[in-house]
Formats: sequence, structure tokens, C-alpha cells
Amino acid sequence: MTTFPPRLASEAEALAAAHEAAAKIARLARDASLNDKVPHEAAEILSASGVTSIYVPREFGGLGASIETVVETVRIISAADGGVGQILQIHNVMIRGVFSRPGDAFRARLIEDIFAGKRFGNALAEGKGKGKGGGTRLTQDANGVWRLNGRKTFATGCYLAEWISISATSDQGPVGVLLHRDAPGLKLEDDWHAYGQQHSVSGSISFDNVEVDPRFAPKAAKAGGAPDFMPRTGLTWPQILHAAIDTGIARGALEAATAYIRDNMRAWPESGLERAADEQHTIKRIGEYAVAVRAAESALRYAARTFDRFKADPGNRALEDELILATATARAQSDEASIFIGSDLFSLTGANSTLDRWNLQRYWADARVHTTHDPIRWRIYHIGNYYLNGVPPDEYGRAARLRQQEIAIATNSATKENAL
Repeated sequence: MTTFPPRLASEAEALAAAHEAAAKIARLARDASLNDKVPHEAAEILSASGVTSIYVPREFGGLGASIETVVETVRIISAADGGVGQILQIHNVMIRGVFSRPGDAFRARLIEDIFAGKRFGNALAEGKGKGKGGGTRLTQDANGVWRLNGRKTFATGCYLAEWISISATSDQGPVGVLLHRDAPGLKLEDDWHAYGQQHSVSGSISFDNVEVDPRFAPKAAKAGGAPDFMPRTGLTWPQILHAAIDTGIARGALEAATAYIRDNMRAWPESGLERAADEQHTIKRIGEYAVAVRAAESALRYAARTFDRFKADPGNRALEDELILATATARAQSDEASIFIGSDLFSLTGANSTLDRWNLQRYWADARVHTTHDPIRWRIYHIGNYYLNGVPPDEYGRAARLRQQEIAIATNSATKENAL
């Protein structure tokens, strides 16, 4: 008999469940021998906690948790294991589209799968240096059947996901495709061999003439439609959750460093002290770590609360500006804190702390890999351009996408005119 995870009844329950799951995941994450293993057990702990369904809206039987609470659960899990935190991050990003789908039996099945603890992953980045959706293509065969071909890399969470969201190209323009992991012709590869964020299972996925139900690619099924313009804050949801990952990693590194210093570190002989935790230089440095973490957490909390306010007032342009600025700030603060503490802690803890038995290197490795997700310099650029030149801030890449969409529309119009 299948046992479903609990349906958490309040945001307080959701946070408590996240903390309980994080404690179990942290025990696994401390084992260096598991660093390069697929985190099956940790992922099951995550799903069994009920945290993976808290974003389901109330009208579909879910908690309908606030942005602040969902962001906080990602931060809590990431403090235990940044890679598992990213599995939760991408799951929350991908399930948002389920609730705007047509209200049919298929949507009901997807929602039921979310309540059952099934996870969603994504496959956007192309292999061989092409852009998102560039080489993976959805076409119709002679019998009118939709088929998907291509290969994706950096497919975060897919190796352990039930449902996979995929970007592709088609004769109708860019499309989104949803596939079950067991679809014939779909192949998942455990080939994510980075030195950090290994538990995000961001490997490859390939599609060999995969048959796609038209319900799984609704945009492609509507021939001749103009490309959709991405909302200005279309990427704010994944961005704030990325900030939650790095903020969590920073907190985890701080707590690991303080525990090591208190329990396992000897005082430097020149200090004349019995305990390393009493050394004034060490105390000062830990204070600097704590300030960095608290600043990142404060920035993240403010951005999440701003997001909730914007959801309630989506037409407020000033609030939209503030949301983008606040999220960019949270990303910059979390980036700096996670890399700073994850790397610098060894200057305090000494040579013994570099042994695999402590597995402290995972914080720096996870932070360094995850913070390459997109360049923070461009988040800071938008902030600076707003304050210096009054230019409204944007999420990353939006201007380039708008130009591409304008070209696509112009090209489509010219083709139609030439056909007349």
C-alpha cells in the first residue's frame, strides 16, 4: 500500500517539517563517501516530509504557502545539503506551470503526483553550446504525431524526477514540453561530474523520437501563434530560490565551522588559551561570518516578502521594480556570503579540518559551483544602472529575448506577406 506524505496544514508546520527533514539530510551530507553518489535517500526524505507540495494552491487542495515560506524551506534544506536544496528549488519552479494548465484529468493527475511526493525537474540547457531549446526540436510526423528529438545538459533534478519540463523549438516557435521519466525514447544519464552541487543530479537527458501527447505541449499544438513575451518578472521566481540555496549554504558553513572550532580544534600555542573558541582573532572572524550570513538572510527575507506583496498587487510598477532590485540584492549577498565562508573557514580551522572525515569542503564546492549559475555582475549592473541612470531593472537576458522575439515576429510577418 502506497503511503502518501502528510498534507501540511499551516506554514508553521511546513517550516517545522523542513527543519526535521534537513536534520536527517544533514546527517547523510556529512558523509564524504556519499558526495558523488545519487542522493536517493535524501530525496525520499525530502518528499516524505510533505514540503514538496506546500506550493500547491488552496483551490487545488494544497496549503498555498506564501513565497516567504517556500523560499525559507529551500534555504533550510540547502543549509543541510545545497544539492538537495536545488532539487527542491527546481521542483517548486517547475510545478508552478501545472496550476495554469487546462483543468482536465491530466492536470488532476499531475497535482495528485505532487501530493504523492513525486518531484519535477527541468531540461533547458542544450549540449554543444547552443541556447535553451536550440537543438532539441518538436516536430509532427506524417501521421500528425508530435515527436521530440535532441539532448539536454544541466538537467537539474531530472535523474530523480517523475516529470520533466523541457524547452524545445518547433515550426511554431519556442515550446515547452512535459514528459514522464518513463516515456519510451527518453534516456536519463547520471553524468553530472562537477566538483560541487553533485546532489543536484544535473546530468544529461536525451530524446530519441519520443512521442509527445499534445496535452504535454499545448503551445506547439496551436499552429501559427505568435511567440509569447516573457513577463518582466518571469525569472524572479527561480532567481529568489537560487538566492535561497546560497543563503542556506552560507548558514550551513557557518554552523559547521563553529561546531568544528568548539568541538575539534586546538587553540594556537601563542594564544595561551585552553580553547580555540576563546581566541579573540577566531571570535572576530566568526563574527564576520555571522554578519555575512545575517545580511544574506535579511536580504532574502525582504525579497520574499516583497514578492508576496507584488503577488497581491501585480499591476504596481514601483513594487515590480523593487522586487527585481530586492531579488538581485539577495542573490549578490548570498553569493558573497556562501563563497566567503565556505572558503575562508579553513583559515580558521587549520589543516586537520581539510580531512575528508569532516567533509567541510562541500560548502565551498557547492557554493562555488552553484554561484556560477548566472553572472552576479549582471545582477549588480541592473541595480547600479537603476540608481545611476534611472533605468528600470530587468531580470537576466530579458532584453536579448525580447529582441529575438521581435525578430521572430517580424520574420513571421514578412513570410506571410511574401506568401500573399
